[in-house]
Amino acid sequence: MSDHQPKRVWMSPQNLLRAIGAGLVIQGLLFFAFAAPLTQQIFPGAGDEARHVGIVMRQSLAGMSFLAGLVVFLVRGESDRVTRRVLFGCGIGLTAIALSMVRVIVTHAAVVPMPGLLIYLGTGIIAIFIATRAPR
Repeated sequence: MSDHQPKRVWMSPQNLLRAIGAGLVIQGLLFFAFAAPLTQQIFPGAGDEARHVGIVMRQSLAGMSFLAGLVVFLVRGESDRVTRRVLFGCGIGLTAIALSMVRVIVTHAAVVPMPGLLIYLGTGIIAIFIATRAPR
């Protein structure tokens, strides 16, 4: 690689936005396709009416997740300033989701899968770190 070419960084803001966007789109598709079993897993003692409400809410969340993921994925090609700002926003949002999941665990309001919590928290922290470090 010549000194005149920019170095490709594996964990660049653009690559992280690509991963977050793709992850949110996939999450949206999975939430829609598997709304019933996911709702049953998270709220095992819920009655039929409550389960129905949970399924409808999860399918609505699926659409929002798909939308957010698509926007995040499409903005990755913008200027470095824009991608870092969007990445910082993603980091704050993902960390907030993780903190709300911790609250659910503490209050015993539902069953929260630990891998999901760790993915949200880890990705949020990495996104904030990458977004705030000096550009190379």
